Amino acid sequence: MPVGLLFGVLAGAQGWAASEILAVSLIGFTGSGQFIWLRIAGEGGGPIAAFAVILLINLRYLPMILTVSAPFHGQGPLKGLAAHMVSDESYAVEGPGDDRPARWAIRAGIFLTWAASTTAGGLLLPVIAGSRAAETLALLAFFPASLLLFTLSVLRLEAAAHTATGRLATRMVTTIAAAAALVLVLYLVLGPQWFWLPGILAAAVLVDRFAFPTTAGPNDGSGGA
Repeated sequence: MPVGLLFGVLAGAQGWAASEILAVSLIGFTGSGQFIWLRIAGEGGGPIAAFAVILLINLRYLPMILTVSAPFHGQGPLKGLAAHMVSDESYAVEGPGDDRPARWAIRAGIFLTWAASTTAGGLLLPVIAGSRAAETLALLAFFPASLLLFTLSVLRLEAAAHTATGRLATRMVTTIAAAAALVLVLYLVLGPQWFWLPGILAAAVLVDRFAFPTTAGPNDGSGGA
């Protein structure tokens, strides 16, 4: 929520109306992309350049969406809406065993909270303009969010590890180690500027397919003798 408030305040300072902030948050729904658009628009850049930069940065969502779209198979347009509401936060919170209603609740909650907080930031601008509140908000906005996402991701892995036994547990550890090694190789080969997208894609596919299978086979150590 602090990040959303900050975006609303900054957008309002550039002359955006609350309705415009709300529309961008609902249609765009990409925190980093919205901040980039705000920066480019403020510097007089065109929409094509802004779209290209935002698209490049948010390509990371493609592997994320592919790995969490299975529960929405056959829902038609609703599947597209569910994909639109995927975020870094929802990806970290959702667990492999979550059913469709639980995933809808997580994504919709984050989606609506983001839209509400950005709009509230725009409405609060006249109140906090010229005060230290805006500066404090900017300083506190990002650290809690990144720390929360990291903690949720670790808890997700820990919960999955506790429920796995036998060969399934061994496969999870081996797959995660292989994914980390592959990302390191890509970093060394492609460099720090280009490794992240293929690294995320490869790691997401490996972990989703092998570390967190939807069903455990008879030899995975999760069943009887």
